[in-house]
Amino acid sequence: MSLENALKLIRFTTLIAIILMALPACTENGKPVKGFVLPKGDVAQGEQVFVDFNCHSCHTIPDLEFPEVGFTAPFILEIGGEVYRVKNYGELLTAVVNPDHIISPEYVAMLEKAEREMIISPMPYFGEEMTVAELNDLVEFLHAQYTRLQPQYYRGYYLTK
Repeated sequence: MSLENALKLIRFTTLIAIILMALPACTENGKPVKGFVLPKGDVAQGEQVFVDFNCHSCHTIPDLEFPEVGFTAPFILEIGGEVYRVKNYGELLTAVVNPDHIISPEYVAMLEKAEREMIISPMPYFGEEMTVAELNDLVEFLHAQYTRLQPQYYRGYYLTK
């Protein structure tokens, strides 16, 4: 076998190996899976879970009204709304299951403004109380609250509408 043919065979084998490794990362609709994917939850049930676990005492969601709570949280963080990057299921799941994993930059800024040093999440751990079905519905509800914005790119000097 000539050197040229051997190199072609190596390239071909490498290409096939890359394709075979990439196939399991695809779902049946061809989109790559990133993070942990839950089965489809129920948005209405998720909203009820949000209220039942008093998430609305520390979090607001644009255009949604929730019942009054018995205390005033020191900081209120907004969830959802119009964003350029929507949190995926894995990120939302992690935020609920392990709130100290990533501390929101907005929360850190609020702490700095209030001249507080302790940077841990005040969000309680619900691992002993929340069922998997409730978690699934809550993540579905939270994910539905985001609207992805399209960035406005410069289209040139002569663009007319």
